[in-house]
Amino acid sequence: MGKIGFSMPTHVVMGSGCRFRLPEIMSRHQWSRLLVVVDPHLTGLCWFGDLRRLLSDEGIQLAFFSDFSANPRTSEAERAAEAAWSTSADAVLAIGGGSAIDAAKAAAMLATNQGKALDFVGLDLFPASPLPLLALPTTCGTGSEVTWVSVLTEETRREKVSIKGGGMFPAYALVDPDLLATLPPHLIASTAMDAMTHAVEALVGRCANPISDAMARQAVALIFEHLETLVRSEGSDETARFYIAKASCLAGMAFGNADVAGVHCLSESIGALFDAPHGVVNAILLAPTLRYQQAYLGHRLHKTAQVIGCNVADEACNDAFLEAVEGLVARLKIPAFASLHIPTDAYETIAGLAERNGSNASNPRPMAAADYLAVLNGLTVSS
Repeated sequence: MGKIGFSMPTHVVMGSGCRFRLPEIMSRHQWSRLLVVVDPHLTGLCWFGDLRRLLSDEGIQLAFFSDFSANPRTSEAERAAEAAWSTSADAVLAIGGGSAIDAAKAAAMLATNQGKALDFVGLDLFPASPLPLLALPTTCGTGSEVTWVSVLTEETRREKVSIKGGGMFPAYALVDPDLLATLPPHLIASTAMDAMTHAVEALVGRCANPISDAMARQAVALIFEHLETLVRSEGSDETARFYIAKASCLAGMAFGNADVAGVHCLSESIGALFDAPHGVVNAILLAPTLRYQQAYLGHRLHKTAQVIGCNVADEACNDAFLEAVEGLVARLKIPAFASLHIPTDAYETIAGLAERNGSNASNPRPMAAADYLAVLNGLTVSS
């Protein structure tokens, strides 16, 4: 029997209003100078102003960094690190989706290690521990608040790169479902489908294990049960908010240990080249990529299909699950692949980048550039 490994040292605080525990956490650890890496679209919201005043009133010195892209660049993480260093920050707070959290993770590491971001691409290449990081996710898909990786875009090659290491785990993740109330319905849908992709790829990939399976399976079940309710309510349904926030966090724990696979290999390549919205691309690619790999899935989705109510014979479970995913994507009105305006003459470049992606080895089916190209060409035909 193979060995099972699972690591998740982040202290997770989950529940309505848990963001207000930030001053208590800062005081407990005697952190007093905070670099806040925040999505620029959030700074005008009332809850952000309230949180800023709360921290200031507790005597915490605040500096802010918002100059980063939807797919954060290595140079942007380096500038955030300079902001942390120049303000003598003793902790970093990430507020936003995966872009903010990934940029903040890299900045926290670079602030204590001399060098450029590209010097640390790989596993455990930084000698000094990063600044402690607190993550406050404001979407329902990133999962980055509970993983050990920062994904950045290298500007010259337009390629996604990953900085990994045990020290990259946030010290705290404050998963406050109240923040989803300000998220537009289309972003609720697309970011939650990112979480769905995290969970499903964790289930089917070669690094899956019983612990990550349990978390991923529950995440999938919660998304199928509550996502449409949350979208229809435009974020106002408190019960659905809680369970979708929980699903996103569980999916993050799952893929943080079991990895993602071919869907992310493609979506990260498309995002690096064209800044396409990550959740939308994953939602579009999930079923087609797994259909291409279906002969290699074995029984990996059978229990999950049953959990979401696919009462079919074992041999039909995988197909029934993929049909359920396709139905959910359609009901959520996720845009078609053609809406991304990806030129067909870029497909070979995308496929080549996907093959070089660090998660390519986790695929249930061996995937070369030609296989990724076949998936992309199939999308063009179906569009």
